[in-house]
Amino acid sequence: MANAGFQNLHFATDQRSVDSLNSEFYGHIKYPWPPWYFEKVQRANLGACMLAQDIGYWSGTVLPAEPRIWVAGCGTNQALITALRFPQARVLGSDLSAESLAVCAANARSLGAGNLELKHESINQAGYTGCFDYIICTGVIHHNADPIAALSQLAAALRPEGLLELMVYNQFHRILTSSFQTALWLVLGRPAKPDLVKELPMARRLIAACPPDTLMSAFLATMAESPDARFADALLQPVEHNFTVETLQRAAAGCGIEMLTFCNDIFSRSSSVADWNLEIQDEELRGIYMALPDAERWQITNLLLAEASPMLWFYFQRLDCPRPRKPEGLICEEFLDTAFLRVKTEKEIFFRQLNGGYGGPPTRSPFPGEPNDPLARRVFGDLDEGAPFRETLRRLAIEPTFSRCNRLRLQLATSGGPYLEAVE
Repeated sequence: MANAGFQNLHFATDQRSVDSLNSEFYGHIKYPWPPWYFEKVQRANLGACMLAQDIGYWSGTVLPAEPRIWVAGCGTNQALITALRFPQARVLGSDLSAESLAVCAANARSLGAGNLELKHESINQAGYTGCFDYIICTGVIHHNADPIAALSQLAAALRPEGLLELMVYNQFHRILTSSFQTALWLVLGRPAKPDLVKELPMARRLIAACPPDTLMSAFLATMAESPDARFADALLQPVEHNFTVETLQRAAAGCGIEMLTFCNDIFSRSSSVADWNLEIQDEELRGIYMALPDAERWQITNLLLAEASPMLWFYFQRLDCPRPRKPEGLICEEFLDTAFLRVKTEKEIFFRQLNGGYGGPPTRSPFPGEPNDPLARRVFGDLDEGAPFRETLRRLAIEPTFSRCNRLRLQLATSGGPYLEAVE
């Protein structure tokens, strides 16, 4: 586990008590807040196609035709987003907060999402065994008294060829938040139980009292005007563990699952730090770095980039999965040797209505459009469809270095950049 000095464990007693604290906390703040819109892509199988490409499988899909998906700790909207993304799947959304589930259920009804089931339950008590083809659990297990026990529950719920998408807090992202949480706890007199009604106003007062011109004051200034839900989730969560790449990999192995590769997640993309690989100019040092196993290389990146490293958002599979894990170098080589077509479909956008639902007529638009990155946009526009990807790079005089190819792969042929699909 990470350094306990940078974790908020004042209320981490037994798991049942922490489940109760989390249920009360998220019942109060109903996180995340309602989005302005939901999207549904018309290509029903596109989500499954891109999921396979995320882990380097270029032909077909890693999911069955009608997969079972579990969104474990779904909050107010993640299960619905998943149901819309995978319309051929049966999606189960579980959460401790009955209030969050009620918000999700109402929105699902307004959109007619009939492939979604919601359950008021704890990951720790669910007890699923070998049930799911795909499990999504982001921002959840680190809020448990024992996150490894929660991760074991997720691992047990996977089918032999199942895929787990997991996000946990990056230790280096949480140093300031954990320091603030401990300072607030001391100001409040070391309470034995969290009380959001008292904590929220006191936390805002403590931000105003923070000495200026420090890293802490600069960070807190970004939070000062946040709505209560975002503010509380970031700074007042009752229990918080965090990890590094190394401690996450070790925890996963202890639960019988292995780390595959990182997700091209929306938060890291928005900060332009989605790639876990450093660009090292020193040729000898670069050779040493690139020769390391993936997880060791990513751990070096985690340590050297520290607070600027990406989110700890990774894919995992069972150690006994018959589908072999592909190293990142092999994924990139296969990417270069694969022929692609441009994705061409439409999406429906359901905007939030005045009554709070999303049932109005959707707006239709082409999907996915064009990439934002200039190099990716150039390659996308000049793609030689049907020919190996490396032929397009050769024609454009773009050197196919590992770093460049990996970033083009992330930007063009993953769930976070669904512009190209492999020719089967």
